[in-house]
Amino acid sequence: MEKSSVLDAIHDGVIVVDMDSTILYANSAYTRSFGVQVSKVLGRKLSEIEPNSRILDVLSTGKPIVDDYSHVVSVGINIVANITPIFKEGKMTGAVAVFRDATEVLALKDLVVRYQNELLELRTKLLNVEDMVYDSPIMRRVMEQAQRVASVDSTVLLTGESGTGKEVVAKLIRRLSQRHEGPMVTINCGAIPENLLESELFGYEKGSFTGAGQQGKVGLIEIANKGTLFLDEVGELPLNIQVKLLRVIQERSFMRVGGVKPINVDVRFLAATNRDLKAMVKMGTFREDLFYRLNVVPINIPPLRERKRDIVGLATFFLRKYNEKYKMDKRILPEVLRFFENSYEWPGNVRELENVVERLVVSSPMDIIKLDDEVISDYFDLQGDTESRVIISGLMEVKKARELLEKELIKKASQIYTSTRTSAEALGMDHSTVARKAKKYGIKFQQR
Repeated sequence: MEKSSVLDAIHDGVIVVDMDSTILYANSAYTRSFGVQVSKVLGRKLSEIEPNSRILDVLSTGKPIVDDYSHVVSVGINIVANITPIFKEGKMTGAVAVFRDATEVLALKDLVVRYQNELLELRTKLLNVEDMVYDSPIMRRVMEQAQRVASVDSTVLLTGESGTGKEVVAKLIRRLSQRHEGPMVTINCGAIPENLLESELFGYEKGSFTGAGQQGKVGLIEIANKGTLFLDEVGELPLNIQVKLLRVIQERSFMRVGGVKPINVDVRFLAATNRDLKAMVKMGTFREDLFYRLNVVPINIPPLRERKRDIVGLATFFLRKYNEKYKMDKRILPEVLRFFENSYEWPGNVRELENVVERLVVSSPMDIIKLDDEVISDYFDLQGDTESRVIISGLMEVKKARELLEKELIKKASQIYTSTRTSAEALGMDHSTVARKAKKYGIKFQQR
């Protein structure tokens, strides 16, 4: 079979020109799209038929053009083209262009995006166990430990940075415990003023102090009887309250403010803190005996930057949550999720990620959220001078340093973008240069 017969059989349009833009070959798909006969275009100059054709740019620069979207005025169609220069014995002799209708390409891309989002949603559903979304080995170990300790009544101390999900893990422990039908009372030890903390925790008898209610008041510890008491931000407790709390944990009894009769309680204690309690013990701001009473089973919740495999699932979970809440149908492109996963440290952890996703849902003007979305640019300051910092730990030759920096930038781009073309645009480099450098450094782009 002749080459021309093969090319005539394919769906894509193909055209070959020489250095003067004279059309040497055009297949049936090309002539069909432009509504002309082969005999009417062969031997004619492309510059006369399509004066704004990108093929002329390739003939002028010698650089290929990849996935170029353009509108052909003469026939009123949108096309996406890949144009490659032709070289013979090191000398450029012309160019070949392969194109197809952009409407079809865009429809396929939209279909791919839909499938990707459906897969991400399915992945999230599979990972979502008791409102916990995780995929990383480190969080899997945390969850296994939480599930094991849930079956007993041991006191658990949850540690970790703010926003990592300590309260969510505490709720999971209670939900899987034998006390799941009893009350769960959460006390934010840092949110209650110190002068009210004692009466809120332990309650008070009527007339026990100026301003006390005539009927007295039941404390939060008493309300948690037969259930679970979660002491959030336990490191904020003042020392005088720490002493009284220690007695409750040891003896399971306490007295209300102004009371004389001990009240017995059956309570399981969970505590959480983002502070270093061991350091506070050494400083004398946290009682050592209380620390050991709380630290029976320690569980550390790692920050999001140490479990980045969880980010995509979490972002998709929050996207679905706020789409449902605000009656919207926003979608986040994979390039944005890869940016979340690879290019930001998330100092606010899961809480910050949730806030960002909610902001995107309610503030983005488009239903499909892209990396160049103004909300993303504003939040992460993608164009700012403080976007990245180069840390120099030692001296080396400038040439070697340039290569190392170049390698890291291309590697970072490969983690965010799907192709060398989009990476080249982000890096301000030629596509061919990025492709060559990626091959040199052994960097692979995942076509997703």
